[in-house]
Amino acid sequence: MRFSRFLGATALAVAFSALTDAQQRSGPRFRADDPLTADNDRAVDVGKLPERDDSDIHDFIEHSFLGPGSKYDIRALNVNTVDEVPDSSWFINRYRSGLPSGDVLARGPDTLPPLDVTGWPVAEGKGEGATPGFRLRGPDGALYQLKFDPVSNPEMATAAEVIGTAFYHAFGYNVVEMYLVEFDGAAYTMLPGATISVQGGKERSLTHEDIDGVLAVSARLPNGRYRAVARRMPKGNGIGSFRYYGTRPDDPNDIFPHEHRRELRGNRVFAAWLNHDDSRGINSKDIVISEGGRRYVRHYVYDFNSILGSGTTKPQKYRSGNEYRFEAGETLKTLLTFGLYVRPWARFDYPDVPPAVGRFEAAHFDPLEWKPEYPLPAFDRMRAEDAFWAARIIARFDEPAVRAIVGKGRYSDPRAAEFIVRTLMERRDKVLRAWLTGVMPLVDPVLDGSGLTFRNAAVDAGVSPAAVAYDVTWYAFDNATGVHRRVGDAERIGPGARAAMPAALANEAFVMAAVSADGADPDWRKPARVYFRKQGGGWTLVGLERHHAALP
Repeated sequence: MRFSRFLGATALAVAFSALTDAQQRSGPRFRADDPLTADNDRAVDVGKLPERDDSDIHDFIEHSFLGPGSKYDIRALNVNTVDEVPDSSWFINRYRSGLPSGDVLARGPDTLPPLDVTGWPVAEGKGEGATPGFRLRGPDGALYQLKFDPVSNPEMATAAEVIGTAFYHAFGYNVVEMYLVEFDGAAYTMLPGATISVQGGKERSLTHEDIDGVLAVSARLPNGRYRAVARRMPKGNGIGSFRYYGTRPDDPNDIFPHEHRRELRGNRVFAAWLNHDDSRGINSKDIVISEGGRRYVRHYVYDFNSILGSGTTKPQKYRSGNEYRFEAGETLKTLLTFGLYVRPWARFDYPDVPPAVGRFEAAHFDPLEWKPEYPLPAFDRMRAEDAFWAARIIARFDEPAVRAIVGKGRYSDPRAAEFIVRTLMERRDKVLRAWLTGVMPLVDPVLDGSGLTFRNAAVDAGVSPAAVAYDVTWYAFDNATGVHRRVGDAERIGPGARAAMPAALANEAFVMAAVSADGADPDWRKPARVYFRKQGGGWTLVGLERHHAALP
């Protein structure tokens, strides 16, 4: 089954790549509804799908030693003609035109007011995962999973969980509702018949000793209660986790191999910024949603308590973000030197911070070298234009926005919140310098009677000099055949200037401008192509390419 799924995903990737090339050769390149803003990946009723879960050990072995997924270096398959990710069951462009207020950002996916779980009965034990916890039955009938902080680091894991959830919601991913609550361990009840799953998937009755065992290794508040996060899952039928490669064969709407989905490739950039080293498939959930009489799969990411400086039950390891769990070369060096070889990250000097922070830093952070727990096919297939897409989203987060989301962690020590904010801003600047400059960063192109204008995302973010000269070359474009016909010589314009379209193109149905920059990053000399369609007496943007396609 695994091998056949790999072959199927690989063949599909090649087929889509060939289809794209064929359309570019024989057209039409752009259709009437381009650029698409939504991917109708819920068109087919999926029916009742079986649950499929991967174990931690299997996931580690498969990704560390078997190298699953397609190895083809191709453009992301689920982007539209203007190089953006349409809304889908995987990703929603929530804040395409700018971030909302800090209150809205911090609220994230939560739909309920602050929760008071006093009197809510314990309904289930939590047998899986590294973090101790259990589930309560809320008055709305929903299950709320509680997870706690380690005794050594109060507030660390719970703050990381709610902060990570709010960030990923703002990025555009589907996440679950997450609330900070207090649990009274001296006065709780248990529902009759409450059970817990134990090793091997067997169930037994849940006991008060199980609950007391969880609380014994959890941090206690000065008022005697326990701080926890309460996770409220969306309504629907959970069918297991998704993977960072291939497709789910029983979901007819899942047609793009996951390693070639931009939002999964670009997650490498988001994960590096937040040090989300646990960004693995097993920390996701596929849920069958019923809407309008039709069932489809919505894809969620969750479990953010190993993020920032939190390693869930202890501070992040020194290795976190710096090395995979297993790297043959580094392991061999240690063996051959009888342990005398010291990994570079083991010599990092982490700041002295409040325990609620854990282990987090920015001085040694290198976005290009950052690594999750083990290789992920989608991360490995990330290209410059995928990273640029994600970095543009991160560029929206100024200090007030970051501060608002960090405030959701409700750190009792102001020094903890201040350190997290400052560190995230320093890491953000490194992310933008690394990934906003890997392609020609042309954004927001507009063509009108006065000519072509655009912005430079790297210049806007302050990571590249503003004094950039641009070369603009114009083409007539035949949408039916894909043929480009050059019109005139390249025009050089300064920053903020307009590039006049040649008069000979005024009556064309489609035009293309190739824009490159001189004297900036070397990658900017590879032109970005911008396509416009004549529409209603004006010009409408219909295409944008940053993936270094060869020019005619």
